[in-house]
Amino acid sequence: MNLLLIDSTQTQLVVALAVDGKLTVTKTCDEQRQHDKNINRLIRELNVPKFDAVAVVTGPGSWTGIRVGLAVAKAFAYAQKIPVVELRERLDVDEAMRKFQAGETVSPFALQPFYNGEFIVHKKQ
Repeated sequence: MNLLLIDSTQTQLVVALAVDGKLTVTKTCDEQRQHDKNINRLIRELNVPKFDAVAVVTGPGSWTGIRVGLAVAKAFAYAQKIPVVELRERLDVDEAMRKFQAGETVSPFALQPFYNGEFIVHKKQ
């Protein structure tokens, strides 16, 4: 199983690949405020033709960073007809695998102001 992991909530963009529950490749970009320009390139560098699921960190973090990560995750999910798994605060392969196997995929998101210009993303119930 190929799992794409995305964390665009902080200044460093992180895109990773987990195969059968093991983190195998991690790509990072330290170019601040350029996540939208670098995320697709980093995913292409993983060199994986098909993913089975996408896991995305939903915050807290920067408003724009969260939107970029969610937009890309949702686009991959839609295009490849795969589920999206929500991760809180950090990339965690074990949590992503547990949620994927339990069928805990995301529904539409709601954004809540946090502090210092940051936001938290919540699933709508």
